[in-house]
Order: sequence, then C-alpha cells, then structure tokens
Amino acid sequence: MNLLRTKIPYLFLLPGIMLVLAINFIPFIDTLILSFKNSKLILPEERFAGFDNYQAILTHSRFWHSLLITILFTFVSISLEAVLGLCLGLMMNRLSPVNNFLRILILIPWTIPTVVTAKIWQWMFDYNLGILNYLFEVAGIHRINWLGKPLLAFFSLVIADVWKTAPFVAVIVLAGLSAIPQEICKASVVDGANNWQRFRFITLPLLLPILGVAILFRAIDALRIFDLVYILTGGGPGGSTETLSVYAYKLFFYKGDFGQGAATSVIVLLLVAGFGYFYTKKTFEMG
Repeated sequence: MNLLRTKIPYLFLLPGIMLVLAINFIPFIDTLILSFKNSKLILPEERFAGFDNYQAILTHSRFWHSLLITILFTFVSISLEAVLGLCLGLMMNRLSPVNNFLRILILIPWTIPTVVTAKIWQWMFDYNLGILNYLFEVAGIHRINWLGKPLLAFFSLVIADVWKTAPFVAVIVLAGLSAIPQEICKASVVDGANNWQRFRFITLPLLLPILGVAILFRAIDALRIFDLVYILTGGGPGGSTETLSVYAYKLFFYKGDFGQGAATSVIVLLLVAGFGYFYTKKTFEMG
C-alpha cells in the first residue's frame, strides 16, 4: 500500500512527461529522417539519398566557414560574458537592499526578448541614423559602418549578445556568492587577508563550479544562435557572420533544399550535444 502511494504522484506526472517528450523528439525524428532524403522545393517527390546530403554539406566551404564563425562567436562572447558577469555579480552582491533598483536595472537586458534586442542594436549601429555614429560625429569622429564590414559586424554581434546575456551570468554568480559561508570570509579577515587575497583564494575557487554551469548554459545557447544574427546582420556582409543555424535556415527557405537544411540542423544538434557531454564530463573529472 505504501509503495502504491509513492508511485501515484509519478503517474500524475506521466502525461506531462509524455507531452514534453513528444514535443521534443517528434520534430527531431522527422528532421533526422528528412536529412536522409533528397527533398527539394523543385522536386515533385522525395527519394532516399543516404548520406548524400551530409557529404554535400561537409565538402562545401560555406559550411566550414559557418562552423568557424559559430565557434569564434561562442568563444569570444562566452569569455566576455563570464568576466563581465562575474564583475556584475560581485557588484550586485555588495549592493545593499536599499539599492535593489540598481539590481533590477542590471537585469533588464536579460528580460528583453532577443528579437527586440537585435532591433535595438540594429538601430544603434545604423550608419545614417544610429545613435553611436551620431555621438561620434558630435565628438568629431567619422562615422563607422558597423554592419557593413565583416570584422565590425562580427564584433557588433558580440557586443549585442554580451549586453543581453551577461546579466544571466551575473544572477548565477550572485546565487553562488550567497551560498558561500560567511564564517570563512570572516576567518580570512582575522588572518589578515586583504580583499584581493579573499577573492583569489576563497571567493573565486568556490564560485568556479557555479560559474562553470553558467558557461555551459551560455555556450549551448551560443552554439545554436539564430535570431540575433538573422535580424541584426542576416549573416552578412557577404556571409561573414553566418552561423550554422542561419546557414541551415537559408538552405531550407532560400535555397529550398530541405534535405541539406535538415542535415545541417542535425549537425548543429550533434555539436551542441557533444559539447555539453564533454564539458560536463571534464567538469566532473576535475571536481
């Protein structure tokens, strides 16, 4: 009887679990099957193509360029977000409850939808009407074509992404700081440790596990980034900021090659899953 009582709550959860699994796995299975078909908008019917779609993608220079841009974007943005998020978290931890308004201001970028964020920064980076170029002109500096040059367009994406997601890392860091026992910090003060020594030998080592979780979530999100890139630069200029997700989208809806688009989507999934697995495994081994 007791066993039955312990199992009943799980039975109530079963419909919700089945729904979540269906929502996640049915589209994946459909995409996986489609990746093995020669499915194009101009063809009257689909036919089995084996690994032809994967072979066509992996032998195309545009795919490797998109992969390189995705990895570079992930590395640069996550590095900046980790440093800035750590600094913001430490600052928020020092704010008194009276200054909760400042904490809310810091978190506002994270609450803004990515589409809105992209449009905001698109306006700010605009060559003719952007506020950044207006300020440069006021200061006597020539206008900058932020979104018209490959390197500047790439760093424009990084700036927009860091502005939006660094507060997320800050919140995770703030939660980690609240879990650090105050007795350790007080004991270090008694032993004569200064602020830098307390941060280096106590705060930072205790924060590394929670910071690693934040980096994992952000890296998974950055590896599959689509909306910010598509709206802000469209993958341009000349494909210089085209990530894998944007490349897959263009294969689907610009080229009309559903098979290759599905194959690229599967590769993105494998890339994200592989990174998550090896990062988690390495973290546990180090722990």
